[in-house]
Amino acid sequence: MAEDVQYRGWKIERQSYKSERALWHPKALVSIRDGGNVHEHHVAAPPDVVYATERDADAYAIEMAKKWIDERG
Repeated sequence: MAEDVQYRGWKIERQSYKSERALWHPKALVSIRDGGNVHEHHVAAPPDVVYATERDADAYAIEMAKKWIDERG
C-alpha cells in the first residue's frame, strides 16, 4: 500500500476502489488536524471516471484532492 501524501498541511489517503466491471474508481480522504480536532472530507471522481489500474486511479485521486485543498486556500 502506498504511503499517504502530505500537501499544504493536509494528509491525503488513497481510497480508490475496484468496481464490478474490474475498473478502478478514484477516491481519496483528505484530513487536517486543527488543535485537538481532525477534519476529514472524501473526494471522489464522478461515476463515469474510471481507470484500468489502481495506480492510475490513485494518481487521479491525489490530483483531485490537491485541487480540493487548493480551492479552500
